Amino acid sequence: MLLAAIYNLCLGIIISIYPQLLLFGNPPTNFLLIILRCVGMLVGVYGIAYWFASRNPQRYWPLILVGFIGKFLGPVGAVYYVYLGQLQPNFLWVNVWNDLIWLLPFAWVIYQATTHKLPEGTR
Repeated sequence: MLLAAIYNLCLGIIISIYPQLLLFGNPPTNFLLIILRCVGMLVGVYGIAYWFASRNPQRYWPLILVGFIGKFLGPVGAVYYVYLGQLQPNFLWVNVWNDLIWLLPFAWVIYQATTHKLPEGTR
């Protein structure tokens, strides 16, 4: 969870400063850049939540669950919009790095935390 916290904080800052990175060459509009900066802020806030969760996963497992749900639904939505032709297929790489690689670790931490199987030092 600490790695997820660091990743989200760094990515949130990068997206907030350089939102055009997520446009994959599509022309930016002021409105779209504002929305992407808001996304960057939200990603960074998730990083703060993951930091708390890394300190005590059994206590903060609901924060991890919220992240897991977002990391599941993000790719579902992206695939849907690729299917509709409203997103380019290369956008799915965003989901690989920001969502899919985290699903199994998040699920494992949620399972361990809710079944009280975490080592004593992580409680």
